[in-house]
Amino acid sequence: MASDYARAFKLFSRDARLFLLGNFLSGVGSNLVSLLLSLYLKRLGYNEGDIGAFLSARALGSVLVAVPASFLVARLDPRALLPAASALAAAAYAAQGLASSGEAIGAGVLLGGAFIAVFQVAGGPLLMRSSGEEERTHLFALNGALNFGTGVVGSLIAGLAKDGLAAWTGDELFAYRATILLGAAFLLSALLPFSRISAGSAGAGRGAYRPSGAPAAMDSRPDRCAGRAGALAGRLFGCSSRIDPTLYLRALLPNFLTGMGAGLTIPYINLYFKNVFEMSDAAIGVAVAAGQVFTFFGIAAGPALSKRIGMSRSIVLTQALSVPFILVLTYAGAFPLVVAAYLARQALMNLSTPLQDNFLLELVPPDQQQLMNALKMLLWMGSWMVAARLSGSLIRDGGFAPSFTVTAALYVLSTSLFWACFIRGTARGRR
Repeated sequence: MASDYARAFKLFSRDARLFLLGNFLSGVGSNLVSLLLSLYLKRLGYNEGDIGAFLSARALGSVLVAVPASFLVARLDPRALLPAASALAAAAYAAQGLASSGEAIGAGVLLGGAFIAVFQVAGGPLLMRSSGEEERTHLFALNGALNFGTGVVGSLIAGLAKDGLAAWTGDELFAYRATILLGAAFLLSALLPFSRISAGSAGAGRGAYRPSGAPAAMDSRPDRCAGRAGALAGRLFGCSSRIDPTLYLRALLPNFLTGMGAGLTIPYINLYFKNVFEMSDAAIGVAVAAGQVFTFFGIAAGPALSKRIGMSRSIVLTQALSVPFILVLTYAGAFPLVVAAYLARQALMNLSTPLQDNFLLELVPPDQQQLMNALKMLLWMGSWMVAARLSGSLIRDGGFAPSFTVTAALYVLSTSLFWACFIRGTARGRR
């Protein structure tokens, strides 16, 4: 696996490497703030229901910006768009640490989610257009692994810096705010590599469009689609090719369900460790960082697994295997088992993320890739937003078990739909 990545890395373009560096810096900052935000709000006196409202505001910001960002990504020079988004996201994160009122903190959370959405919408199409088919799977996997690798760095810095500052100054609230400002500084530093990305990244990529991930029954290219709906949708979103609504529905519905499941659980893992096992913030940071380490190596193994059993089967297998560990995490009660289940769940469920990003973008022509990426994020974050808001109330009233159990059920449904849409058809075709 290491030699495969070494060969692929030599093929990475300069723009791809610059984006990876900027993504690393912004990822450290956003993960640092993400770990502390709910704990910081708890320290300010907000209950779990209120915290759920704040967290859903971050998702709302991403939802509101997702589709407009796809137009910006298609039309603006990335050398201007990405640095501007980095600076504005840094300002929004700084506002979360400096503001004194709940309304101002909520506005900072919403705007932070909005500006971070620009990175997420721009990332996939930029990597597609600055890579060839030979190294593309490894590039997506490395970018996905990097996102979680920055979680290791960000989580460790967050927990240790906050506890260290609190012990040194005797002021826990100051420690939270200063550490959140440190996260904003990391985001601001990302504008340096982003500003060096070439304008040519907005153009066509080195790899030709080839919907290799779709079975024959699903290989309905948008330019073959007849009917007024596809043509109208293509014109509406500025695409030269016609859009196949059925393809988009089948591709994005499983992602919607996964986002809903994630929203019920992921924002509250740190509170789960703190409330149930009475862990310190530094210990929580270490546990979350360990989960990111497992995720990093799991994602790095994605291309090898994809090469062996195929991209779509890798997605289904790893997501299905993660479900039992969610239930162990919820009901085991023994701390060592809970931590082991958390680590296994992190690695398995997130291993498929970059494979799925690559898979979905290969289903559509290059002029629709930013739209597919934007809609994927819109549905994922939209479902995450609603679920995070509901989960806060569920946890406040009934504890963590009901919310975490529904997550497992939604993951099962999402995986089953993906299998039905992208694997069952190929199996029948071979028979």
